Amino acid sequence: MTSREHSTIGEGLLTGLIGGLVVAAWYFAFDAGRGAPLHTPNVLGQVFVGDTMPAVRQIVPAAVIQYSLLHFAFFFALGIALTALTHLATRNPALRMGVWIGLMVGFLFFLGLLRMLSSLTDERFPLWASVGGSVLGIGAMGFYLWRRHPALRGSFERAPLGDEVKAPPHPPGASQADRR
Repeated sequence: MTSREHSTIGEGLLTGLIGGLVVAAWYFAFDAGRGAPLHTPNVLGQVFVGDTMPAVRQIVPAAVIQYSLLHFAFFFALGIALTALTHLATRNPALRMGVWIGLMVGFLFFLGLLRMLSSLTDERFPLWASVGGSVLGIGAMGFYLWRRHPALRGSFERAPLGDEVKAPPHPPGASQADRR
């Protein structure tokens, strides 16, 4: 597929929508399984407006709506960013390792943020629901982009991740023993 067939904004919005819907479905299933529908978006909505002791027994509709808007806005922005990085890595396979490292650093930062919020709210923040949803959402977005970009998949067949850069040549005059 050529770059003209891939609109970064359009594809990014669809990618973000996929991730956002997967996470929302995970929250709904997780909360319904615990017998507390909408608990996670309720608590997250209260936390993100500054309430460090969110109400966990009653649903605050305004908090659920505010969180849902923030949730999808974040996933739309993330989808556009991931799509742009995918397009860059497709055109220049040397960027694949940088994208991977950036994703891992970003995810670890996000895990730290989630843990901090959990501690700040006296463990009322739904840590494991958020971690599980994040993994599923990012995984769904990655899977969609992976399937949508066969040129990127093909680049991994030609050169595995980390094989983008050739080793520097040995210095002239070095003996065989020095090279080992």
